[in-house]
Amino acid sequence: MGFHGMKYRIVHTESKIETLLFFIIAVMIIFNLLFTVDLNGWLELIIGIIIAMTILNLIYERYAAAHLTVEVSPEQIRKYKGQDGTVKLKVIQKGWLPILSARIHISAGDDIKFHNDQALKIRNVTENTFLFTVFPRKSALIEIPFEAKNRGTSKITNTKINIPRLFGFGEIKLEQIGHSNHEILIYPDRYALHNQPLKAKIEQGLYMEKNTLFHDPLLSSGSRPYERTDSLRDVHWKLSARSGELMTKEYEKTTHMSWLFLINLRSEKSFAPPNNIETIFEKLAYIFGEITKKNIPFKLMANMRTFDQNHFYTIPESSGKSHYKTTLEALARIKTVTYTISFDRFLKFVQQTEKTPTHIIFTGQMDALMARELRMYIDRGTVIYQLNEHGLEPFKLSALKEAER
Repeated sequence: MGFHGMKYRIVHTESKIETLLFFIIAVMIIFNLLFTVDLNGWLELIIGIIIAMTILNLIYERYAAAHLTVEVSPEQIRKYKGQDGTVKLKVIQKGWLPILSARIHISAGDDIKFHNDQALKIRNVTENTFLFTVFPRKSALIEIPFEAKNRGTSKITNTKINIPRLFGFGEIKLEQIGHSNHEILIYPDRYALHNQPLKAKIEQGLYMEKNTLFHDPLLSSGSRPYERTDSLRDVHWKLSARSGELMTKEYEKTTHMSWLFLINLRSEKSFAPPNNIETIFEKLAYIFGEITKKNIPFKLMANMRTFDQNHFYTIPESSGKSHYKTTLEALARIKTVTYTISFDRFLKFVQQTEKTPTHIIFTGQMDALMARELRMYIDRGTVIYQLNEHGLEPFKLSALKEAER
């Protein structure tokens, strides 16, 4: 990936020592002219050296940073929450003057945290300072280690450079012009410990064989005699009544499956996001990874208004690793404090505009209004799961009835 340069301008600051020395020299010269006081030869030499140093400093200040740029790399960094990463700054000096023992102060958004963070707790930034030296027509690489602290996006928002003047008398201060063109994406932690029970639960009863999580309830291809390990929901009751023995439906392979994930970004009684939303995102990241392994197509929607052709936040249906990456990016970018509508109205919209999926996984609390909308899907044969902080729960008609009561 490419580097993207940031340019700088000088914040002119007078050196107090330099000003004081100039004042003393000016007084001496005036005394020499007015009172014909002969200055000591050594004093003349010192005055000459100070004037020469000052002139050289002015030249250095004007030209040293004129062709200095800083580039951020890589262009995009992707990390899971909790992982460590490194962002690199390449300081390039295209001019003819060296920059020695300079300091660069770096600020970034606080979804990441720099190692040895210098920021104050009250500010929404992470900060650190690094020393560097760069010679003419050369570059220097600064590596900045960080920890991915929160799901979200971050970037280097500002840099300031302090360059010591070559012959003393303070520093040249540079401030950044424009923005750095890069991004640090932090995915939800799909490896979070609380996802392990979810994995065990899926594998024990729900995973490949008997559960509708990975077979299509809409496409039965035949029947066979009932076995004790079969689920009662798979019993072919009409055929069993005709044959006089229990018969079980057999299902086709999962070629026509489609999963629809519906994310509720509004808590039960307020416009605020649910308290457990970050845990939900972590569980979603885990499930997306699992169904990507099975190459099952899935779509993602949230009750967040977007005012585009989709009306709501939507990641179109697809499958495979590229789609998995797209959905992880979506989970990183979703802002939980946003304009949402109630989930029952959102379900009604989904029902009217989306094709009926084989599986729905929804997040958040249930109420009677939502239950009414979900009943329509159950009547069409869709298998519904509710995802909460405890994991993935099959959503049954009995639960609907309780919600309706």
